[in-house]
Amino acid sequence: MIGAAQLLGALLKLTARPRLEAISACAQARTRRVFRFAYEGIHQDLIQESVSITVTVLHRRRIGIAGTDTLDLPSLRRCVQAAAGIAEHSPTQDQLPEWPRRGRVKMTADYQPATMRLSAAACVTSLKRLFQLCKGAGADLAGSFLTGDDELAVANSAGLSAYSALTVSGAKLVTMYGKLSGYASGVHRDVRRLDLDSLLTRSLGQSLHRTDPVTLPLGPYDVILEPEAVADLVGWLSFTAFGAKSVQERSSFLAGRADEPLMDPRVTIYDDGNDPEALRMPFDFEGVPKQRVVFIDRGRAKGPVYDSIYGARFGQASTGHAMPPGDTEGPIPLHLAIAPGQQTLAGMIKSCRRGLLIPRFHYVNGLLNPREALMTGLTREGVFLIERGKLTRPVTTMRFTQSLLSALRRVLGISRERRLIADPSQDLGCSLMPALHLAHFEFTGRQES
Repeated sequence: MIGAAQLLGALLKLTARPRLEAISACAQARTRRVFRFAYEGIHQDLIQESVSITVTVLHRRRIGIAGTDTLDLPSLRRCVQAAAGIAEHSPTQDQLPEWPRRGRVKMTADYQPATMRLSAAACVTSLKRLFQLCKGAGADLAGSFLTGDDELAVANSAGLSAYSALTVSGAKLVTMYGKLSGYASGVHRDVRRLDLDSLLTRSLGQSLHRTDPVTLPLGPYDVILEPEAVADLVGWLSFTAFGAKSVQERSSFLAGRADEPLMDPRVTIYDDGNDPEALRMPFDFEGVPKQRVVFIDRGRAKGPVYDSIYGARFGQASTGHAMPPGDTEGPIPLHLAIAPGQQTLAGMIKSCRRGLLIPRFHYVNGLLNPREALMTGLTREGVFLIERGKLTRPVTTMRFTQSLLSALRRVLGISRERRLIADPSQDLGCSLMPALHLAHFEFTGRQES
């Protein structure tokens, strides 16, 4: 952890009393310790530390952006000079947003020192226990385990300063038994609350089956999607539907449909960067505090998220969803959630006469027709056929081609329990998802081998 004094302090020195019209500086710092393992052995122990600073200069209605990877003050000043030089050669812009003005934000409540104090020996001990449990079940185990922290700081010449820090721990487990495999992942800011035994039990539950996978006819099925599978699908809506840019370009299914009933009345989808159940991020990359934004309110279409640029274009205030300076995708929600329902996963399985239980997808492509949220992708391990309310046989890999908009009009159930889904080794953000029981999901292909 670099700390607020050093990380934010460097930005404040940089943005104080600028000779240029306006300066904004954004810094991200991250530490990751990753253990990767397979077949009862840890084959990688990696520590990664990184810091990146992006400086945005506004001068004579021109914008310049430059970056560096050091907090050395002379290097930061050279970065400002580079951004100013880029601004000199950039086209003038008629609609320049106002940067957020005076304000201070500092949040470290989600920083758990115990996560960063976890020793390598303690990690090895925990993983050895998993190896032994897996070996006792006759299965093989592979995966990864990580701990780390993230810091974000923003300051500008209008007097704004913002800093946040959080810790994160996560694990991915893949169990292999015969022709079957299982998968489970978990994430928490406090490593003491990351239940590895529970993850292993969930993964083994998908793989410990003596029946070979069955190949099913193509066509529509009832599906029960576990939280990871729901996150795979709904995550695509961040890019294709829930940002102001996609609404402006009319590729979003929200465009021109304000307050129309688009989904089942039980479906509420929102973004909340201040949710204590999530990996909180109290402000965006412009330093604007995050607001809770509802996209689907009990089935009805609502508004997208904004940053300062798209807020100016739409005549709206920023909702605190700006991405890093220089990003071209516009504002994007990073803390998606679906409101919980009234059922349990076990209850949904029991109520299903014939369908498929899908823990996650191998991949999803959400760009087929964003206006209708038409997507395709492949299932992965752990898919089971449900017959008369019971899991009966594992199922081979199948391809779906389905409008998520259409699927969410035919909701049969939403679970009370939600699961925090994130990949802290790669992605920014997280999602909080329940399991969904959908009455119609179209399967159009299969993996033959």
